[in-house]
Amino acid sequence: MVTSSQSFSRAATDSASSSSSNYEASVRNHFDQHAASIFRRTDRMFAVLMGLQWIVAIAVAIWFSPHTWDGDQRSIHPHLIIAIVGGGVLASLPVAMALVFPGRTMTRHVIAISQVLFSSLLIHLSGGRIEMHFHVFGSFAFLASYRDWKVLVAPTLIVAADHMIRGIWWPESFFGIATASHWIWIEHTVWVLFEETVLLITIRQSVREMKSLAVHTVRLEEATQKADEANKAKSEFLASMSHELRTPLNGVIGMTELLAESKLDERQRRFVHTCQSSGKMLLKLISDILDYSKIEAGCMELEQYCFDLRELLDDVVLSMPIRLDDKNIKLTCHLDELLPTRVIGDSHRLRQVLLNLLGNAIKFTDQGEIRLFVHPQRIDDAQVKLLFSVEDTGIGIPADRLGSLFESFSQVDNSISRKYGGTGLGLSISKSIVEKMGGVIGVESQEGVGSRFWFTATFPRCDETSEPNQTTKPFHHAVELEPTDLPTTTPSFASDDPSAARILLADDNHVNQQLAREIVIGCGWQCDVVDNGIDALQALTSQHYDVVLMDCRMPLMDGFSTTKEIRKRIAEGRIHSRPAIVALTANALQGDRQRCLDAGMDDYVHKPFESTQLKNAVGRLLTPPAAPAACS
Repeated sequence: MVTSSQSFSRAATDSASSSSSNYEASVRNHFDQHAASIFRRTDRMFAVLMGLQWIVAIAVAIWFSPHTWDGDQRSIHPHLIIAIVGGGVLASLPVAMALVFPGRTMTRHVIAISQVLFSSLLIHLSGGRIEMHFHVFGSFAFLASYRDWKVLVAPTLIVAADHMIRGIWWPESFFGIATASHWIWIEHTVWVLFEETVLLITIRQSVREMKSLAVHTVRLEEATQKADEANKAKSEFLASMSHELRTPLNGVIGMTELLAESKLDERQRRFVHTCQSSGKMLLKLISDILDYSKIEAGCMELEQYCFDLRELLDDVVLSMPIRLDDKNIKLTCHLDELLPTRVIGDSHRLRQVLLNLLGNAIKFTDQGEIRLFVHPQRIDDAQVKLLFSVEDTGIGIPADRLGSLFESFSQVDNSISRKYGGTGLGLSISKSIVEKMGGVIGVESQEGVGSRFWFTATFPRCDETSEPNQTTKPFHHAVELEPTDLPTTTPSFASDDPSAARILLADDNHVNQQLAREIVIGCGWQCDVVDNGIDALQALTSQHYDVVLMDCRMPLMDGFSTTKEIRKRIAEGRIHSRPAIVALTANALQGDRQRCLDAGMDDYVHKPFESTQLKNAVGRLLTPPAAPAACS
């Protein structure tokens, strides 16, 4: 037991040590990168400065040397040759190294030595003018830009030696006088050392700030990485929750829909309709919460595909009268005749915004009229900007509440939630969707008179030659209840007609198996059911199928892997027919549809789905296409 405890303690210590080592290595790496950037930048600065100093040295040799060394007589002085040749030598080597080897240790030391030698050259050419002595101090100040104290060591020794040698044996060259105290060079050197002391303090402070910056950068990167990991975990959680919630809801919604189509007495039918209404409210609530979570996590993105805009608007309006039965409301839709037919965008999200605004208008309007207007604001060959507006004659909104209307969980007042229901998320979600469509959303309202909600959206125009599978119809959300205990079976063919289409259903949820099977056999098609991808591959190897309904999440082998394996086996000749594959998935996050198509699937239906959606999806893929109207 002691050995185990010691082993655990040693492992924990090693882990902490490794983590600390990685942290220190990251800090050192950032510090070194920052320092290297400073070295390269300063090298380039000195490369320019060397060229300018060479020009200055030549100018000094022309204008100052004759006056200083020869009195009033001005002529071409021999020092001009020293300036041209000596200055060229001093400038060329550091410039070449700065260009070829920027940031190297040797480069900055060569530059530092050349810089103080330039100071000595300029002092000599000017005959020891006091102004030129300031060049020494300026050179050290520029060299401090490297933030490396070691760069100052060699120049300091050179300056001190130069002061001493020329101050003792050639003072005229350095101090401009024929004779000078042998100790004057010490005074000059002390002033240089004084400046160096100040510069060393500054460099030390700067290095501390660089290290502090490196520490903050590493901490920020770690925090960003943790945030990204948390975001990824949240996205995966949303995908999982979306699947886990929508899968049972699909069975509840579908079974309730099938039950409503059966022979029921008035009392039973009323119960079923109540279940459907409650299911729709529950699904709307779950969808809003999931959408809000996706927005908060930054996971909501819009898909891009061709869709028929007029067909979408017709579908939205036709889905509304069911909700107008118990109200004296007239719903009208006004479309501009210049409205384009096909655009590229996310029809599902556009439909969501329209249904939300129309649903709110219906909710808060007891009588009168609700009008949907769609006008193009700008049309060109590449894209179109549209203005959508929903006007009602409802209760209106107080002016002091308009500003917070699009905030999350916002209601006009608490009584609204109690009387009309809702979470207050719909308009906030709609605002996020509209902004992702490149538009803005707003409201105009007068209490007791009515409201007008409007939004703009920009869509690229769709080429009429786009592939058919890029065009999708908006999805209808259905109802939801809790599943009952139903017998689980794996049925064989549901139809004895040998000419009937053969459908293979791969789904591990027995309620969804029964729902999809009932819809399929209701259209007169044959249906086999399997629980996972491995069984689906075996069935396709031994039997011809026209369409495969493929659940994306199954044990043993999921729908994506199964689809890829099916396409692979078809290419290898191990499966002799090429069935169309329809994805059945409860995932509804960004990229799920495209991921299905990339895996080789031909269409995409997300759960919960209505029976007409599944019928339409299968019917489009059959050859010849089956008319959904023929399905019971």
